[in-house]
Amino acid sequence: MDYLEMQLQNDPKRNAKLEAIERHTEEVVSSGIRAVNGVINIPVVVHVVYNTAAENVSTAQIMSQIDVLNADFRRLNSDADNVWSQAADAEVSFCLATVDPTGAPTTGITRTSTSTTAFGTNDQVKFNSSGGKDAWPSSQYMNLWVCDISGGILGYAQFPGGASSTDGVVIDYQYFGTTGTATAPFNLGRTATHEVGHWLNLRHIWGDGGCTVDDFVTDTPTSDAANYGCPLGHVSCSTTDMVQNYMDYTDDACMNLFSAGQKTRMRALFEPGGARAALLNSTACGGGGPAPTCNDGIQNGTETGIDCGGSCPACGCSDNALSLSITFDNYPEETSWTLRNASNATVASGGTYGSQADGSTLVIPLCIADGCYTFTITDAYGDGICCSYGNGSYTLTGPSGTLASGGTFTTSQSTNFCLGGPPAPTCTDGIQNGDETGVDCGGSSCAPCNTGGCSYVTINSNSFDSNWGIWTDGGTDCARVNSAANAYSGSYSIRLRDNTSTSVMTTTSQNLSNYDEITVSFKFKTISFETGEDFWVQLSTNGGSSYVTKATYAAGTSFNNGTYYQVDLVIPGPFTTNTRVRLRADASADDDQLHVDDMVITGCLNSARTAEPEFQPMLTSSPEPVSGLNLYPNPTDNLLNVNYVLAESGQVDMVVTDIQGRLIDRRTMIQAEGQQNIGYDVSTLEPGTYLITLVTDKGKTSRRFVVFR
Repeated sequence: MDYLEMQLQNDPKRNAKLEAIERHTEEVVSSGIRAVNGVINIPVVVHVVYNTAAENVSTAQIMSQIDVLNADFRRLNSDADNVWSQAADAEVSFCLATVDPTGAPTTGITRTSTSTTAFGTNDQVKFNSSGGKDAWPSSQYMNLWVCDISGGILGYAQFPGGASSTDGVVIDYQYFGTTGTATAPFNLGRTATHEVGHWLNLRHIWGDGGCTVDDFVTDTPTSDAANYGCPLGHVSCSTTDMVQNYMDYTDDACMNLFSAGQKTRMRALFEPGGARAALLNSTACGGGGPAPTCNDGIQNGTETGIDCGGSCPACGCSDNALSLSITFDNYPEETSWTLRNASNATVASGGTYGSQADGSTLVIPLCIADGCYTFTITDAYGDGICCSYGNGSYTLTGPSGTLASGGTFTTSQSTNFCLGGPPAPTCTDGIQNGDETGVDCGGSSCAPCNTGGCSYVTINSNSFDSNWGIWTDGGTDCARVNSAANAYSGSYSIRLRDNTSTSVMTTTSQNLSNYDEITVSFKFKTISFETGEDFWVQLSTNGGSSYVTKATYAAGTSFNNGTYYQVDLVIPGPFTTNTRVRLRADASADDDQLHVDDMVITGCLNSARTAEPEFQPMLTSSPEPVSGLNLYPNPTDNLLNVNYVLAESGQVDMVVTDIQGRLIDRRTMIQAEGQQNIGYDVSTLEPGTYLITLVTDKGKTSRRFVVFR
C-alpha cells in the first residue's frame, strides 16, 4: 500500500484508473453474468536480477514457485483444510512463457547481472537503465522480478491499471519459492501468492484500516489490522479473523485459502473491458511454436509486413508508402488509431498498445492505394497523449510529406487527406473541383455560373485598417489588432482565438433578399492551431437568432500555420432582409489565433428580376428536372431525409461531397416522376458540413447539410 501511495502521489491519473477498475468490478459482481469461464492461464516471465551468486536463484527454485502459485490459486495446496467454507478454487493457473516478445523460443526466465547491491520499492529493478531488467509486454505476460530488496521488504506488486512499464510483481530472493535461498518462516512461496493476489486486484484482508474499512469482498470477515505468525481464532470487529487467507500477513505455513468472493474479484479483471482481459489472447505459453521465418506466410517476429521488414527483406509497396510514428505517453494502453477511406471503411488500424514501454516510439509502415482518407487517433481516457502524463506525439507521413500530426487533444483527433491524383474534373460530375467556382460551373473549362441576368456586385469590402465596418466585435476572444506581421495588407487584422462564445466576428443584419447567392472572400492566417482544430463560416437568415455552418476549414487539411490563405466561399440563397455572416474560431486556447483580413462580400444580383416592374407577367418555362429539394432534420446526427420532386422518370445520381469538394458517396437510382423521399444514413460521417447534389440529364440541384455529434 505504501507503493500504491507513491504511485498516487506521482501520478494524479492513477486514482481515476483504480476507480474505473472498481466500477467495472462492481458491474461484473452485481450482474452475475460471466463471459469468461474455466481456468485462466497466465504466462509468466521471471526476471532474475542478481549481484551475488546466491541472488541468482536456480531454475529449480523458480519452478518451485510456479508450482506453489498453481497449487494455491487452484486450491490444490496440500495444506488446504475446511476451516472456512467459502474457500475456493480461483481457477487461475500460471505457466513459464515459451515464446518471447519477438516470437522466439524462451525458457520464460531472464538473468541480469547488476552492480546494484540491493533495490528498494522505487521500481529501479524494472528498468535496464537503472541496473534492472525491462518489463516484457504486460498485455502478454505477468512480469515477476526476483532480486535483493532492501529494508526487510518481502515483496511488492502493482495493482491493475498502472503503467505497463512497471506492471508486475517483485519478490526478494530470500522469500521466493520453496528451495534454495527460501528462508523460514516465509519459505513456502506464499509471498508470491500474496503479491500476485494484489496484482489481480485483491486488497489486504483487513482493508488497510479499522473495522469500518473493507477489502471490497463480502465473504471475508471484517478485521482491524494485520495478523502475524498464526493466531488461529483471533477475534476483531466482533468476528473471527480469517488469518489463513493469503492476503493477511501471517506466516507461509499458516496461509491456505482464497475465498469465493476473492475469486470473483480477481476474475472480473478478465471479463470484457477488464484491466487484464488482454492476457486471455496471449500465446506466450503456446508450446513454443516454430521460430519466425521469412517464408512462413505470417507477420511475426520483428517483421513489419508478412514475411518482410525487420530481419527479413524490406517490404515493397506498389501504392503509397506511408509511415506512422507514435511516441507514447505514460499510458500507451489507452492509445489506438484507425485509417478509413472515403466510404468510411477501415483500411488500417492499431492499438491499444499496452505492450509498449512508456515514452517509447513505434514506427508503423503502411501501404495505401490512391484515394481520400481520414486518420483518427484515439485516447481511451480522454486526455490525448501530451502533455499531462508524458510528452507523446504522432506523425503520419507520405510521399508529399506530413499528412497528420499532433498529440494534444482530448478523446480523439481526426485529419483528412488524399493520396494520388484525383480523377480529372469534368463539368458533369456533380462536384465543385478543379478551378470551378461552383458545382460544374465557372473556371477555365465549364460554363459560367449564374447565367441569365445574374451579375455580381460588391456588397461590402473592408481591410479593417480604419474600422470594423459592417462587422462587430464578438467579445473577449475577438479583437481588431494592430500588427503588421499578422495583417495581410496594412497593419490591422481581426484576431479570433480559443473556442468560446466570444470567438466570433459577425456582420450586422444585411438586406440580401435580392441576391441569388453571395461569395464571402477573405485572407486568413493561423498561429498555433493544432492539427484538426478549425474555424467556421456561418450564416443566419433570422438576424442572428440561429446560424448554419456553411464551411469548415481545418488545420492540417485546409491550411497550415503561419501562411496566409485566400477563401472564396460561394453561398447559395435564398436570403432575407436580416441576413448575417459570421466567422467562428474552434481552437482550444488563447494562444491559438486566427487572423482575418481583406474581407469582401459580393452578391449575385438578378438584375433582370429587380429591374422588371411588378405588373410585368411572369415568363413560363419547362419545369426544373429536380425541384423542392429539402433536407431534414438539418443538422442531423443519424438519418437525413432527402425529399424532392422529380419532373420526369429517369436516372438520378445522388452525389455527396464534403465542403472542400471531395467525393464522399455517389449513388445511381432509377426513379418514377413525382415526390421522392430517400433516407440517407450519416451516422458514419465525421462531424462537419457536406453537400448533396442531385444530377439528371436535364440539370442538377444542390443543398448543404451539417453532421453533428
